[in-house]
Amino acid sequence: MGERSLTLFLALALFLGCSETDEKDSVGTDNKTRIAVQEGWDSRLILTRAGQRQAEVVYGHMVKYNDEAIVYFDESVNVDFYDKEGRHTSHLVADQGEYHEKSEDVYGIGNVTVVSDSGAILMTEVLRWDNKRGKILSDTNVMVITEKQDTLWGVGFESNSDLSRRVIRQARGVSQETIDIEALEKSFEKPNEQDTTMVGRKNEGLYES
Repeated sequence: MGERSLTLFLALALFLGCSETDEKDSVGTDNKTRIAVQEGWDSRLILTRAGQRQAEVVYGHMVKYNDEAIVYFDESVNVDFYDKEGRHTSHLVADQGEYHEKSEDVYGIGNVTVVSDSGAILMTEVLRWDNKRGKILSDTNVMVITEKQDTLWGVGFESNSDLSRRVIRQARGVSQETIDIEALEKSFEKPNEQDTTMVGRKNEGLYES
């Protein structure tokens, strides 16, 4: 092969290699000028706090680019959460996800569902696991089915990993429980007490449990 032919061959190989890299996109981000520096398939990422396992991320495919400290999971994502004693508390599934290396936070993106071991269910489109605080957070529309099968909707959510201590902002919903209306009306007469029961009709406000 002559020198000119060799030069042309190397240039073509370089162009094709760059084209393959340029086509890779991250979760909701245009990566046409990025270079993938790390890639992996069918593995897991374990997050800890003070030496205790907090969450375990299982992913189909991950990619990390050279210009930011974010790992993108662009295939199915599964996350198991644990409490301070290392006991399993809940399980998350999502279409895609992200891991932010500096904060150690994990994001679930697209058709996010969290099911606690106690039976509560959370559904939303975007969710963040705050690893330092041990909190599940969302700033978008959420639907929660409680352990008692009450259905709640809201915009904004915060809870611990087992979904037992939760706050739903702009809450509204329907309760499956039988309500003592007379007792409920009496409780409304006490200004220092807040009743958060959802009674067969939509109620706007803040729901805490």
